[in-house]
Amino acid sequence: MEKDNAQLIEAYFTGTLTTHQQQQLEWLLQHDTTFSEAFKFEKEIRDTVIYNERQALKERFYNLDKKEMKPVRKQARWWYAAASILVLIGAAWFFWGSQPEVTPEKLYAQYMEPYPNMVTPTVRGDVPAVGMLSEALALYDKQAYAQAATRLNQVYGEHPTDAAAFYLAICRLLLKQPAETIRILEARKWEDTVYFSPTVINWYLGLAFLQQGDSDEALHRFERVAGSDNSLSNKATKIVNALENR
Repeated sequence: MEKDNAQLIEAYFTGTLTTHQQQQLEWLLQHDTTFSEAFKFEKEIRDTVIYNERQALKERFYNLDKKEMKPVRKQARWWYAAASILVLIGAAWFFWGSQPEVTPEKLYAQYMEPYPNMVTPTVRGDVPAVGMLSEALALYDKQAYAQAATRLNQVYGEHPTDAAAFYLAICRLLLKQPAETIRILEARKWEDTVYFSPTVINWYLGLAFLQQGDSDEALHRFERVAGSDNSLSNKATKIVNALENR
């Protein structure tokens, strides 16, 4: 395994992953079998070491408590027991403290995915786009989000449709402009349509609030998604649980 990947795994277990590293880790776990197996192996080793250390400490405490000692050593026995408890507490603190902290930024990096182009999807090859919206979404499909945002902003100014507003908001989010995403999505009354349902809008509003670091408002949005029958419901439930148990 490459040195960079080994450092990535180490950063995970020490809780020092950056947002970019978190994205790398998620991608590698899904697409790189060698990396995924190395990660699982490392986790098993660490879990086993911690478990064995805790069992040894518990056994030591038990033996100290049961061991026959002279009356003059009785006070010392309790000192040993107290010390063992402190060591055990310290081991538990280290174990839990070494787990990666759940932050809004990490949740955003884990769950953010651009919404697919459902309006003018490219069917095959580089088919020339027709019309400004089609041109903008062709750039969106190529992940040229800054250029797509410029075109979509122009389209939205002339023809403020749901499609132009929605994809402009997604571009702003991908360009790390969550306040703009929130402003655009909250400015419209979204109907329960196939592509831009209120559930989908709440999903991306939740992600925008996560990127902004507003856990409370993000939680409200994801609770609405979790309570729906949309395919995003399961993911939203996981985010809700993560935010509530931080």
